[in-house]
Amino acid sequence: MNILLAINAAAGTGNTPKLGQNIAEILRKRLGNEHHVKLHRTEGHEAIRNSAWAYTRRHPEDAVIIAGGGGGTLRAVIEGVGIDKPSQNLRLGALRMGSGNVIARQLGIAKDPVEGVEELATQLLNETIAECCVIGCDLIDGNKPAGTVHGATLGGFGLFGQVPKALEEYHANYPRLHHLTAKSAGIERLTNVEYGLCLAGLCARAALNPETLPEIEVQQNAHTESFRVLAGALMNFPLGALPFQPGLAVEDPALSLHLIPYHSRLQALSLVPRAKALAKEAKIFRITEDTPVTLRVVNGERMPFFIDEDPLEAAQLTLRMAGALPFIPGKNYQPNRVKP
Repeated sequence: MNILLAINAAAGTGNTPKLGQNIAEILRKRLGNEHHVKLHRTEGHEAIRNSAWAYTRRHPEDAVIIAGGGGGTLRAVIEGVGIDKPSQNLRLGALRMGSGNVIARQLGIAKDPVEGVEELATQLLNETIAECCVIGCDLIDGNKPAGTVHGATLGGFGLFGQVPKALEEYHANYPRLHHLTAKSAGIERLTNVEYGLCLAGLCARAALNPETLPEIEVQQNAHTESFRVLAGALMNFPLGALPFQPGLAVEDPALSLHLIPYHSRLQALSLVPRAKALAKEAKIFRITEDTPVTLRVVNGERMPFFIDEDPLEAAQLTLRMAGALPFIPGKNYQPNRVKP
């Protein structure tokens, strides 16, 4: 096997070169000398994307890429390898070294990256994989294609879609405070708290000025409807921190889009404390290979949203199921595909 350990040094609150070296050495010892392990520690999603692209094309018949970072790092790996699977025997792994780590948690990977890489090594030797659904998001600008982004975990819209950008600015302005609270509370727990507090602040602002909420046209096949969206999420498995129930598991070949229409200022103010109740008001769109969904901002302005923690903007976008990629699950992972 040819294994690339791609570690994002900027993920979460950062990590040390020694940690990456230790993880790489564990892989070498557990897998044996007949397998080649390359450590690439770099900063930023673009560098991770380029590294994954180059590695899979250098090893087109057998490539394993283990992402050391969060959701954005894993998304960069997915875009680097390409959904068309340039490697005939491609496998992806994820270590919980970022702020979200949603897909790694869903696959049962240990919280400690040292324990996690031990599990991945065992599962590689056992040839155990889980085929996970990949999100495709085609961006359109002025009726012209403006690129495609991919993800494996989550999309956010409305007020929820604005949270990663707001937190990105907060972390840049107060880096020491973020590092201190992450070390004391734990990065994954802190992320959930920050999302809740940030969303509450955005709700208050929207209640004062509802016109800031985008009015969108939603089209799926012959069905079209328009409404001002309060909050929404694109999911391919349930997340405990979110009130939506997608009715899907990580290996199901489908996505579930939940959009809560805006009705009143009081509704906006109560989004966080009454999340479960308001989630029942959401319009739900099941997305498969044959049923993509297009969102278009009615006034033509660009609306903020995110895919796997990365902030984006678009006046129009199409959400689709892009395919599936083979992931290495944790030792205790149990396939739980939902029966149709």
